[in-house]
Amino acid sequence: MLKILLRRARDLVIVLWVVGTVMFVVIRLVPGDPAVSILGETASPEQLAVLRDSLGLSGTWYEQYVAWLGRVLSGDLGTSITFSAPVLPVITGHIAPTLTLALFSTVISFTVALAITLWGTVRPRSLAARSVTQTTSLGMALPQFWVALIVILVFAMVLRWFPPSGYADLLTDPLAALPYLVLPVAVLVISDAAVYLIFLRESVANEMSQLYLRTARSKGLSETRVALRHALPNALMPILTVMGGHFATLVGGVVIVETVFVIPGLGSLALQAISTRDYPLVQGVTLFVTLLFVVVNLLVDLSYALIDPKVRVS
Repeated sequence: MLKILLRRARDLVIVLWVVGTVMFVVIRLVPGDPAVSILGETASPEQLAVLRDSLGLSGTWYEQYVAWLGRVLSGDLGTSITFSAPVLPVITGHIAPTLTLALFSTVISFTVALAITLWGTVRPRSLAARSVTQTTSLGMALPQFWVALIVILVFAMVLRWFPPSGYADLLTDPLAALPYLVLPVAVLVISDAAVYLIFLRESVANEMSQLYLRTARSKGLSETRVALRHALPNALMPILTVMGGHFATLVGGVVIVETVFVIPGLGSLALQAISTRDYPLVQGVTLFVTLLFVVVNLLVDLSYALIDPKVRVS
């Protein structure tokens, strides 16, 4: 386990360095002067020079890269032009809404997909089991922005059950926050549950056809117990990888949902940083999301040992 952690720590440093370097080059290849775009054509040369220095755009590319890399290694991601504050506190201040959406949607989507999969396994001839394929295809085909607009129209504007937009801190006031979460989480669940359902159904169906389950059936166990006790633990291995990557993607920024529902999360923050050409914030969000991806993948790999004894032995 220690060797795995050390190897992943080494990989994390390499990945962050590569992603940061690519982002550093890409930003500087964008046509136009960022300082002029931010301050406007009427800005004085002195104002432009000060802003270029704060953005890390003064000097040669080599000097800019060395200065940027030195700041990152010391934990300084720069200062956001939009917020006039250090980048790291700005990012951490926007992580709670996105993390809340990601956790709720992932748990609910997996629970729904698991329940439908087990029902279809135990009752394969039921109407619900036969209609899974069509429902799954529909859930994956519907665009998120269209679903978001429809649920806002129906449940917020017509029925007035939930607020159409906004966000409240779940930890500060849970009762006030939950109504704001229902619609955006529902939009994410519609598409996410369909993805999980496809992988779960194929994985469980493959396990249920394996020869080792003959022993369990010969003992008189019901199909429900065979599926839950024997097939499901082995079938969960592939879905863990999908869930880990998808969860990291959600935390990295649910841009469409956060924009439609006016949620101040990482997705809307990244979109705002790009539109205002806030380069330090763009680079900071990119490094943060990359770090998140690597950490989540590490946790997924470690969770394999908790589910499959063969992994623990090897």
